[in-house]
Amino acid sequence: MEVTALAPRFVVPDERYAVVLNGNAGRVTPRLVAALRRVLPSERVILTRSQEHAREVLEGLVAAGVKTVFAGGGDGTIVDVINNLVALRRPDQPLPAVGVLRLGTGNALAHWLGSATPAKDLGRWAAGQLHKLVPVQMVEAEGTLFPFAGLGHDAAVLNDYNWLKKKVKGTFWEALVKGIPGYILAGYLKTIPNYLLRRKPRVTVVNLGRPAQRIDVDGHPRGAPIPAGKVIYQGGCTLLGTATTPLYGYGMKMFPHATKEPGRFQLRILDMSALQAGIHFLDCWRGRLTHPGCFDYIADRVRVSFDDPMPYQLGGEASGYRKEITFAVNELPIELVSQG
Repeated sequence: MEVTALAPRFVVPDERYAVVLNGNAGRVTPRLVAALRRVLPSERVILTRSQEHAREVLEGLVAAGVKTVFAGGGDGTIVDVINNLVALRRPDQPLPAVGVLRLGTGNALAHWLGSATPAKDLGRWAAGQLHKLVPVQMVEAEGTLFPFAGLGHDAAVLNDYNWLKKKVKGTFWEALVKGIPGYILAGYLKTIPNYLLRRKPRVTVVNLGRPAQRIDVDGHPRGAPIPAGKVIYQGGCTLLGTATTPLYGYGMKMFPHATKEPGRFQLRILDMSALQAGIHFLDCWRGRLTHPGCFDYIADRVRVSFDDPMPYQLGGEASGYRKEITFAVNELPIELVSQG
């Protein structure tokens, strides 16, 4: 089956938009809200108190025919907004476009879409400047849509980062472990030592969709296509990720070929120790990882089975552990507002 490429389109902003902010996010301060309400009508800036409240707000916006929803609070908040909008979608109405405000920690989507400060981005929108809408088919697993997810070291670092933040909360060190420094400290002080003592996990990945293709560092085919029902990979695995967008948090180009083919995601499998991953951290950041333990594929549906449960992150949010999971590309395009 041939999949048609999804082309970006340009729009002139109109008045059918709203800004929904996670009121519990650390960066959503009274000062920020006041700044936004200086460039936008006050009633368009809505603060949510919980996931339930956010869903109620979005339900009202969909019913009112809002065409664009700007969301702020990090990648996890954006994932929640997207899934709520899809669940609330009416057959007779198009899905609202989603604007990504840079208000979280990792901000993978905001980095990719060229977001600046929320006040600057929303000021451009309010001024009627031309914007680009980028259609993205998300990855889906267990009924949830997301731009990227991973099992293994990346999720373990996230868990250890959350542990470290709680450990130093209310102390002098709290300000020093936020963001990238905190992730690096958590990785080198906790994740790497812990995984040096563990048996290497093993995984079996089976193709369930159209023929999958292994690719090299430049995205060129490597070997023959892998048909449905065949094993894509079986062996050691310390990290497995899927994505239809190229970046992890802070601009790390973890999936440089995620947008290579419409209707497909990049599957990355790393068979590297935590220490090796640390040594090659910068190569991975730049999207040029050439280690022999790095296996990249293009696929649209796979079943992943580990020997033991692995830590799981979805859209940059810790999501427990999984031993088996199926990743697939969802057909519905989500239009994201690009500031680039």
